[in-house]
Amino acid sequence: MQKLSPFQASILQTPRSANLALLGARGGGKTVGAVALIARDLQEYGDDASVLVVRRTLRALSDFEEDLLGLIGTISEGSHSYNRSEKILRWNGGKVTLAAIERASDYDKLQGKNFHMIVIEEVTQYPSERVLRLLRSNLRAPEGVQTRVVYIGNPGGALMGRIYDRHVKHRRSHVPYEVDGETWITINSTYLDNPFINQEAYLGRLREATHGDPVKFAQWALGRWDRGEGLMWPMWSQDHVLSINQHPISRDLFAPVVGIDWGLSSPSVAHLVLRAKRDVSLFGVRIPRDSCFVVDEVTDLIGTPGITENLNASSEWAPARLGERAANMCDYWGVHRPPLVVDNARGLQGDDVMEEIRATGKFWSAQLPRKGRRAERHALMGSMLTAAAEHDPARPHLYVSDRCPFLIHAISNSVRDDRDPDDVADIPSCPDHPLDSAQYAISFHRVPRMVSGIVTGMH
Repeated sequence: MQKLSPFQASILQTPRSANLALLGARGGGKTVGAVALIARDLQEYGDDASVLVVRRTLRALSDFEEDLLGLIGTISEGSHSYNRSEKILRWNGGKVTLAAIERASDYDKLQGKNFHMIVIEEVTQYPSERVLRLLRSNLRAPEGVQTRVVYIGNPGGALMGRIYDRHVKHRRSHVPYEVDGETWITINSTYLDNPFINQEAYLGRLREATHGDPVKFAQWALGRWDRGEGLMWPMWSQDHVLSINQHPISRDLFAPVVGIDWGLSSPSVAHLVLRAKRDVSLFGVRIPRDSCFVVDEVTDLIGTPGITENLNASSEWAPARLGERAANMCDYWGVHRPPLVVDNARGLQGDDVMEEIRATGKFWSAQLPRKGRRAERHALMGSMLTAAAEHDPARPHLYVSDRCPFLIHAISNSVRDDRDPDDVADIPSCPDHPLDSAQYAISFHRVPRMVSGIVTGMH
């Protein structure tokens, strides 16, 4: 086998019983390391070796194809065969199948086929793990042949948050850990782990390609998973999450408003947001006037954010029931008949959503959200989150209570839409419903200016 870098050699030294997550920056040699893994299995397992390599598109798959043919060609001395139309390589009795799998319907061509190893290239580019779970049903091998899954990926992309939570956060490189009852090993790398490239020149190309974007550069060159071009709000952190238990809420200090996003077949969400009428001092931080606290949420979501893969299933509450539940949430905080912002629609029976909720008599007023591009609401949220992260005393902050798991999941996992970078991608694992609900309330008209002062506490 051709000479490998220490990083690539370490991939071959992992126990076959462990799945692998080869994650990190660009240029580290992850793909060649995976190809070396495939070549070794073809050598040692012979007729029992069957490997599947998938990427989302055929064009993207061509890079892996060339690396595979180059390395296998060197080892086999030309004794291998490769069918370019079927994308199947055969050598030493074993075979490697390359397939472009973008959505569940693409999986049909793999029905009934068995593979002892499945390699998923650019894993973070998949919108959810649904297709990846389908592929695992093909993971079967003869007795004595160990099955395993190999993820290859860089920071960024729709699945970045999921991969970060499961395979990067709190994980140490080369140290085994358990996920869903299986053993995994994450191996990190950057361009500095690849001695076969001109590292200085490669770094220069990365700087040029990222056009001075510090977030993208941190991803591509440094392998930073806590910041992302894919993430809509990379400034978000657990510092924005508060445990707020003080109630009732003082109407002298805070102006409450409820935002509602009602869904016909998708989850409906309501949030109670408090806007500071004047500067306040909370949790040891001076928070300027017009800062917002999302203190609570109610939703008919079926599932658990961060655990359930598809978060688009709902109990299909009628508008009136959603209004009642939102009013009960407000009652808990001592907030009675707050104003309401709701994007109007037609209900289950063709009823007017705003009128149905207004008819409950639980809200002082009901109005439509400020119209305009969603990008403007996203930008406002980003500005307020940044101000909170920087403890900026001049710009409004945004904080979210730990009683709002759906919203926390959405903010921390939302990625940019490939077709509109100013908007979020609405994907099953991270729908935009809680974002809309909270942003309707956050964008509610500014409160009248009060005499500025420092107030301690929320009641």
